[in-house]
Amino acid sequence: MNKIQIMIDNITESIGNFLSYVLFLMVILIVISILLRFIFNIGSIAIQELIMYLHALLFMFGISYAYKEDSHVKIDILSNNISPKNSQILSIIGFIFFVMPFAIFLIYISTDMTMRSWSILEGSSEAGGLNLVFVLKTIIPLTGILVLLQGISKLLKNIESLKNEC
Repeated sequence: MNKIQIMIDNITESIGNFLSYVLFLMVILIVISILLRFIFNIGSIAIQELIMYLHALLFMFGISYAYKEDSHVKIDILSNNISPKNSQILSIIGFIFFVMPFAIFLIYISTDMTMRSWSILEGSSEAGGLNLVFVLKTIIPLTGILVLLQGISKLLKNIESLKNEC
């Protein structure tokens, strides 16, 4: 295994472990929010926004982890009926024509918006909300970076496997 590939996989694995804590925290906050609202008749915009932020973090950063673990949606009909060598070639083509352009587009399209948000330290439009919208928007280009890095790791694995088969 390549050092770069190992480093990327370790980063993605660490993110996956971190997300398990995010999920646990999100569930606890949902329970607290429900108890506050229905038992004590207290509503909290800040808690609701924090749940939304954690939800966004969980799903956006979870994309790269799902890609690493091969738990993403893929064309199983094709990959189950072809040889491992052709499956690796298909994965390489899929990365080059689909994953890489998607990740680069995500980074490109969201960077300006994120920079503007940081420049004004954009906050919530809701009274009592969190003034961290700029942090929330940062998740978008970071997702593109993480997906691109994980794609590079998978590309290196597929190329290495193809070299070993030849």
